[in-house]
Amino acid sequence: MKSNRKFSKDEEAVSPVIGVILMVAITVILAAVIAAFVFGMGGNLTPSPPSASVTASNNAADTTLDMKINHNGGDLLKGSEWKISVVAEGDAPAYIISEASDDFAVGGQIVWAGTVATDGTEHNFVGATWTYSSASTEDFVQGEKYDIKMVHIPSNSLVLNTVVEIR
Repeated sequence: MKSNRKFSKDEEAVSPVIGVILMVAITVILAAVIAAFVFGMGGNLTPSPPSASVTASNNAADTTLDMKINHNGGDLLKGSEWKISVVAEGDAPAYIISEASDDFAVGGQIVWAGTVATDGTEHNFVGATWTYSSASTEDFVQGEKYDIKMVHIPSNSLVLNTVVEIR
């Protein structure tokens, strides 16, 4: 009988030690989960892309070989935060970067005649309907397809990526 009491005395000391170890383990795991959640949420430093509906189509309103790029809805594309490329299908993009005054708002329109200038700097985006005429000798060719890309620069996301055939 005496040996049974001694055995139960030793058993009482094991329970608090195991309890402390479990509490420390749970605290460490909980701290790791919280840290992963907090640092995972704060790690995304790139701005979110704008939610804008931009379309491009052949401009059938006149006989000039040109196209229209319309801002149909969504967020404002602030000047100097977007760039656009209009090149023959299969060619590498050649971007023109908008200037600070080139806000592209809902209802805005770009009428594009010709292709992108090779230096990527010349443009005339003025008023509600902007016009772009290239300094390059390449003009649109009827029946040809052209690749149009518009990129939001801060988030590096495509706002428009389409192909338009000139008719």
